[in-house]
Amino acid sequence: MAKNHKRALISAVFAAQTTIFCTAFTGYLLREYDGKIALFRDSNPYPLAVYDTPEGLYPADEELLREGIRLKSEGEITRLIEDLDLE
Repeated sequence: MAKNHKRALISAVFAAQTTIFCTAFTGYLLREYDGKIALFRDSNPYPLAVYDTPEGLYPADEELLREGIRLKSEGEITRLIEDLDLE
């Protein structure tokens, strides 16, 4: 992942998380789940999708996924899945 691409990813995540503190969150959460990465809707304990964790994730991305990345729309989900090279 290119350096500018990584900065854009971190900025998008920060913006999404900042919005959550200002309003009640209804959306999606991408996070680690049983050694993989999973997408959840709201606070549902069952994932909508489970992805293999790609090799070579940046440590910063790994940390964000451990904490969980909140997303507001399907467009954000699509971009992040592509950015992280999830399958």
